Formats: sequence, structure tokens, C-alpha cells
Amino acid sequence: MSTQRVKIEVNALREGMFVADLDRPWHETPFPLQGFYIRQDDDVKALADYCKHVFVDAKKQKVPAAYANHAAFNPEHRPERRVQEEPGQILKLPPLKIKSPQVYQVSAPIRKEVSRAARLHRHVYEAIENVFSGLEVGGVVSLQETESVADGMVESIIRNPDALVWLAKMNEEDAYSYRHSVNASIWALVFGRHLGLDKKKLKLLAMGVLLSHIGKVKLRPELLEREYDLSDAELEEYKTYVNHSVEMLKTIDNLPSGVPAIVQFHRERHNGTGFPAGVTGDRIPLLAKIAGLVDYYQSLITPRQKNLGQSPLEAVSTIYELRNIAFQKDLVEKFIEAVGVYPTGTLVELNSAEVGIVTGHNMERRLLPKVMIVLDANKQPLKTGKLVDLLEYNQGKPEQHCLYIRDSLPKGAYDIDEMEYLLTGAKSKWSWTHLKGALAG
Repeated sequence: MSTQRVKIEVNALREGMFVADLDRPWHETPFPLQGFYIRQDDDVKALADYCKHVFVDAKKQKVPAAYANHAAFNPEHRPERRVQEEPGQILKLPPLKIKSPQVYQVSAPIRKEVSRAARLHRHVYEAIENVFSGLEVGGVVSLQETESVADGMVESIIRNPDALVWLAKMNEEDAYSYRHSVNASIWALVFGRHLGLDKKKLKLLAMGVLLSHIGKVKLRPELLEREYDLSDAELEEYKTYVNHSVEMLKTIDNLPSGVPAIVQFHRERHNGTGFPAGVTGDRIPLLAKIAGLVDYYQSLITPRQKNLGQSPLEAVSTIYELRNIAFQKDLVEKFIEAVGVYPTGTLVELNSAEVGIVTGHNMERRLLPKVMIVLDANKQPLKTGKLVDLLEYNQGKPEQHCLYIRDSLPKGAYDIDEMEYLLTGAKSKWSWTHLKGALAG
């Protein structure tokens, strides 16, 4: 796509301008994406801490009134969705405060935790599949089973948040609705852990997200299959799944009181453009705000129509553009800190032409994660993966000798099986095949 770039002093930036490049390398800044619109004075102040001038794309510039209605998806890249975020106006709130935030330390290395997490992951999928299949034939939700899997997920996320995230990326075989709910609940727990929520709130959050889509069993299957191409009347019918979910939860005895609120409000949006009630800001409970954000993120990276899926980088870019619109600004920023621009398990190509797998994050520099390099510059497999902390590696080095991520790659690029390297550090078919066989037995 052609651009018309204009150099401009940072203090001359105005709302609606699109920042396409900086006067310094992107990886030296904390900005979560390469290119973004100026929305408010805070954006200009943040840029001023790092840059004297930037380059704006004049072709992308939007006047504030028009920009307020900017769609969540770029229509040049994918068709319009019917069920999407309708941005509307910006709504500011005071900074988010978590009462007595917990500080969690990683207590298990990912290679150790992933074996336990793999068994848990299979159990979670089986439990949620049972929930959906049971509801389809008129059954009820098993509270005991749901609580059990939520407890297990909370403990795993606390020990090491990367293991379940990695496993969520691996699984592409289950029915969409419950796979979506499980993966969204993993993101919710990673996010909640980062925010410092205590175990009780993490469990409520996991249960709420796991059960947030159960009302879809009441919808006609064709509505779900055509989720991105619904008429106005069909869209209104689709939106009823939230109320169906809430009604179904009322039949569960001893359900923790916070769970229904998460389900009821998870499709509400910060500026009132959500459904079913169109509430705004602080009228949406915090755990429901988290649930809504992670649910949307999961729908971006793995939509029902796979051809509409975004890369993690594109997804956080989309969410970043919706800060203080569909989602509260500081929650968006904290979420990007938690999952990273390149989540654990993402395949990436470095500026050295080497290919690696993201294994962890650096909070102060989200574009410089920890990477296991698995292919050399000629795209030949290394006998053993080479672990590199990009932030640490680049300390004190001149720019021409620094390593940074050039681009993210699709899952399975260059026939890389991320799981093999996760378990052994080397390309060894035996380990992952053996583990999958053991789990299936």
C-alpha cells in the first residue's frame, strides 16, 4: 500500500494523524505496534519522551469526527464483520486501581509445567465440551466440573503463565465455541495474574469466561456459521445469546455470585456501544471488562471464519486503536504488557534472517522478548535451539549489531513444530508425539 510520509515535530502532532515511523528504531520504544493514530494529548506526551520528530502518513490522516467512527478492522485487509466493535466516542476514566495486588513469581520452568498443563488442557477441553453437548440436549451445567477445571487453570497460570498459553496455540481441532471459551479463559488468567488479582478473583474470572458463551446453544446454527454476515434482524437475534447464558446460569445451585455478572457484561463496551444493555465505563464490572477484552482478542486471532484471522501483532494493534473507546485505556495497555506484542509460542523472523520461537517477555520492552532461535539465516534447523533474551543481548551494542524481530510468521512456517522445541530444546519428533500419545491413553 502506497504511503505519503511527512516528517513532523512531535509537538505539532494533532488528533487523527497516523504515525507511520519514528526517528529511532521501534524496538527501542515501548509502543506496542508499528504505526498508530493520535487520539489524545497523552499520545503526544508519550511520543515526546522518546522522539523529537516522527513521520506521519498523510493518506491515512483522519479528521477527529470521522476518526471517532473508525472501524475495528481495516477494510483493505478483510471484509467487514457484522458482529464487531462499533467504536463511537472516546470515554476517559480515572486510572485503574487494583486493591492489594498480588505479586506472583514463576515457580516452575515452562518445560516442567507444560507436561502438567497439557493434561490439564485436555481435561478442560473435555469438561467444556461436556458442558456444551449436555446443554444442547437440555441438560444443566456441572458446577463441580467447572470449578475443578477453573481451579486447575488458576494454579497452572500462577506457577508459569506461558505453559497454557503455548498449549492453547497448539490446539486447532475442537469445536469452535468451547475452544474459543477455553482459550479466552487462558488469556483472562494470564491478564488477571499480571494485574495482581487474588486467587478467588482469578477463579471467578476463569469460570465466567468459560461459561460466557453457553447461551449460543439456544441460537440457530446458521447464525453462528454466518456470524460475520448477518442481517440487522439476525444480528439482534445473535445478541440474545448473552441473556440466554445468564438465564441458564440461574439454574445452577451455589454458583459463585460474581460469575453471572461476568457473563452478563462481557459484551458491553467502555463507551456504551456493546450489548445487551449498552452500559458504559464503571457500570461494567472489572472482571467483565477483562472478559470482554480477552474474548475480543481471541476472536481476532482465531475467528470462526479462519480467513479473517489476524496475527497477534495485528490484533494488539486493533485493540490499541480501541483504547478508551471499546475498552478502557489502561486495561488495554496492561493487557498488551501481559500477553506481549508477540505472545509465547509465536514464530518470528529476526533481522539476522534467523527464525525463532518467542518463549517469554520483557515488560519494559515488549518488542524485545525472549526467543529460542531454531533456524539459522539460511533457514536450516539448528541441532539445539539457542535461547536469546533480545533485551539483554542488545544491551550496550551499537544499532548495527542489535537483534530484533523483523516480522511474525504464521503457525507452522518452515515446517516448525513449536512443541518439539518447547519440550526438548531440539527438533525431536519423539518428545511431542510421545506426550500426545500419553495424554490420549
